[in-house]
Amino acid sequence: MIGGDVDRQDLVFIGDVHLDRDDPAVEPFCRMLETVAGDAATLVLAGDLFNLWIGGNGPEPDHIRPVLDCLRSIRRSGVAVRYLEGNRDYFIRTHYEGDVFDSVAENGLYEEVAGLRVFSIHGDLANPDDRQYRNWRRFSRSLPVRLLFRACPHRWRTSLADRLESRMRRSNLEYKREFPETAVREYAAGPFRNGCDLVVLGHFHVEKDLPATGPEGSRILVLPEWKGSRRCLRVGADGQARFLPAG
Repeated sequence: MIGGDVDRQDLVFIGDVHLDRDDPAVEPFCRMLETVAGDAATLVLAGDLFNLWIGGNGPEPDHIRPVLDCLRSIRRSGVAVRYLEGNRDYFIRTHYEGDVFDSVAENGLYEEVAGLRVFSIHGDLANPDDRQYRNWRRFSRSLPVRLLFRACPHRWRTSLADRLESRMRRSNLEYKREFPETAVREYAAGPFRNGCDLVVLGHFHVEKDLPATGPEGSRILVLPEWKGSRRCLRVGADGQARFLPAG
């Protein structure tokens, strides 16, 4: 259970979780959410919460429903819950903003904590050399594809979603083998020019804390994937950003 009256100030980020059908991590993940949200002002899920999540694709599967109910409960307790759409997320804002999430961001999110300006984004567009993925992302999120998907019978949509998830598992393995630090630094330069102190990204599944060539003390913080690390990023009221155990 989430506590009662607490002095909530911290900003908490949780990276890619990739929950799937019959996933034993669903229950521990929900327990972790309640724990870390107990003293947080804002909880940010940095995308790819599920292996594939298509908003409006009929009744929620068993591995999705309890997580969404948990997030609704956290919102009711007074915590702002935000979502950064990832590369495995489709049409989330339309179906869940204002219900499960206070806001759903496709192009990044700005927050302020203890005088720090923090920019966060999923990070799947950080590598400009990954042209195959960029073309696929543009196509798969287009209005014609969305309208076609909605027009399909539900059983067809489910089958299509399964094939899509399988395709994404096998795609662009070349760009998944190593962390593209140079590309990430160039990607983060824009928010630093706009006065940000911290740039937070998910997507790459590795924990990184990189000093940046921006304002003094600026850093690029890359979130680890949750299942393997059980860690989160917490930006506290003391102005410190730390990777800490989370469940």
